[in-house]
Amino acid sequence: MKATLNASYYSCMKNNILRLKITLPGILLISICFLFNTAAALDRDDDIKIYFSPNGNCEKAIIKEIGDAKRYIHIAMFNFTNGRIARALVKASKVGVDIKVIVDEKNALDIYSKSRFLKNKEIMVAYRKGLYNNRGDRTGLMHNKFAVIDGKVIVTGSYNWTTSAEKWNYENLLIISSVRVAESFEKEFMKLWIKK
Repeated sequence: MKATLNASYYSCMKNNILRLKITLPGILLISICFLFNTAAALDRDDDIKIYFSPNGNCEKAIIKEIGDAKRYIHIAMFNFTNGRIARALVKASKVGVDIKVIVDEKNALDIYSKSRFLKNKEIMVAYRKGLYNNRGDRTGLMHNKFAVIDGKVIVTGSYNWTTSAEKWNYENLLIISSVRVAESFEKEFMKLWIKK
C-alpha cells in the first residue's frame, strides 16, 4: 500500500535520519493500513523520525525511546534477537516500567530469541501465531513489528529487533510521537495480548 505524507518541513540529518515536522493539521494522514486497515490523522505537534539500516542508528533510537519510557512499553515483534535492546527493556522494568512483549511463536524457538531471557527477568511475554489457512493449518505469522510507549510514542517499520536488521539488512524504522496514532497501535496490541 502506498502512503502519502505531506509536510512543510523536511530536514535530512546525518546517519540516515529524516525528521518530519507536521504543520498541516487535519489534512495529513499517515496510512497504517498495512497493519490495521485504518489510518490515523496526525496533529500539528506530532513528530515523525525516520531511520534506515544497515548501520543507521535504528538500535540506538529504540534504546533511547525505551530509556525515556515512564509507564509502559507494549511490544509486538516478529523476531527479537537483539541483546542490547533486551537489556534496555530489563533496565526499564527495574525502574517500574510495565513491559509486555508479544513474539511470533515459531521465532520464539530460535536459539537467539530474547523471549526466554526476558521471561527469566520477569518480563511478561506472550507467543502468538497468525490465522489458519484454507486447509485448516495454522501457518499464519504474528508478523507485526511495533512498540507503543506510554500511549504517545510508536516505534514501527520493517525493522525486526535483531542484530541482522541493524548490521546487514535494508530496513526502515519510524518513531511517531502521536497520542492518536498510539491509540490505534495500543488497540491492536491489546487485541493480540488477550487472544489465545
